[in-house]
Amino acid sequence: MHYIYDVLANFNEIFFDFYDWNDSDHFIHIKKLPILRVDSNFFNCVKFFDVLVDKDLVDKIYRRTDFFSVSKNKYSYVCCICDGREAIILNLDSKGYVVGRSSMLIDEENEVIDICECMSVSNFQVVINNRIIPSFFKTRHESNMDKFFLSELNRLGYDELYYLYYDCFDESENDVVKIKERIFNEIESLYPKINDFLGLISINK
Repeated sequence: MHYIYDVLANFNEIFFDFYDWNDSDHFIHIKKLPILRVDSNFFNCVKFFDVLVDKDLVDKIYRRTDFFSVSKNKYSYVCCICDGREAIILNLDSKGYVVGRSSMLIDEENEVIDICECMSVSNFQVVINNRIIPSFFKTRHESNMDKFFLSELNRLGYDELYYLYYDCFDESENDVVKIKERIFNEIESLYPKINDFLGLISINK
């Protein structure tokens, strides 16, 4: 087993690049972290999807990671995977579900990539459940904006949704499912209108 030493992790359900980290995040200082080289297909599935990895990987990394400040009992299935071009840190549960993903600082990621040059690829199976939402093409700020507006839209009643839809698209729609579907699909371009609408109805309440 190959390792990298003295690295920083910031686990989130959704993958965020290190430049999207916040000062208020819960950072974990890792003393010793096992590295696995995987193929790019496995790497991308684990990075961007809700997945279950096979038991061989789970058993291979069990309690192999040492920490400076947290107990192994809390993080028993942590490892770094690399496809030769990128590297991320994973936190799994005992069944093999990926419950946390962390990007790496540039110098630490480059060190892992260098180490992987002399490693052979390990072949692991993966089962994809659902796509991680929001889209991985968005920054953390954009993802949080999506979450906020989607949460607020789900609080609206039928009349409010009807008028919002008309305000956004200048046409009527009576089907609530279709109203939500179109607004959700075009939400980024509708941020200003939705924000103004939410502000208006909050004043009138």
